[in-house]
Amino acid sequence: MNTKQALRKKMRQRLNSQGQSERRKKSRAIQRSLFGNKEFQASKCVMLYVSKGTGEVETGPIIKKALKMGKKVALPVTMVGEKRIKPVCVKDLKKGLKKGPYGIYEPKGSKSRKGVRIKDIDLVIVPGLAFDKHNNRLGHGRGYYDSFLKRLREDIPKVGLGFRFQLLKKIPTTGSDFSLTRVITN
Repeated sequence: MNTKQALRKKMRQRLNSQGQSERRKKSRAIQRSLFGNKEFQASKCVMLYVSKGTGEVETGPIIKKALKMGKKVALPVTMVGEKRIKPVCVKDLKKGLKKGPYGIYEPKGSKSRKGVRIKDIDLVIVPGLAFDKHNNRLGHGRGYYDSFLKRLREDIPKVGLGFRFQLLKKIPTTGSDFSLTRVITN
């Protein structure tokens, strides 16, 4: 097993072993930090992800607050055949989510919907299993986010959310990995 695979396995175990109340408490503190972030406050179109069932920082309250603030919210839809993610606008989480490929939740009926134009996105909140002090990110290993992030303008903030134990001194990277603007932890 290579170093990245071993680290992914270890981080998934840590995420899954964290109690729900502890995850919720830490998530609220991370959410507050994000809400106070000037890039979040100034954004008009934010791309988020659905954390449901992943053990990662809870993003439901972030999505709801962004919508309540009048922001356009895009969620990723996995296009397996094209090996890419497509940002799709969501207006209400109550309309329902469904498990997409790899068990990641996405809006129902999103495959046929027109995507949000990448040039309209002005903030991206990125999932990850681990991050390091140089804003590198260890994802789930399929490369969808790295490919997506490379398509964005360089000046678009890319923010990772993670628990303190997910922030490591250094994670293994390759030339195809993409660093973030910042990582918010607690």
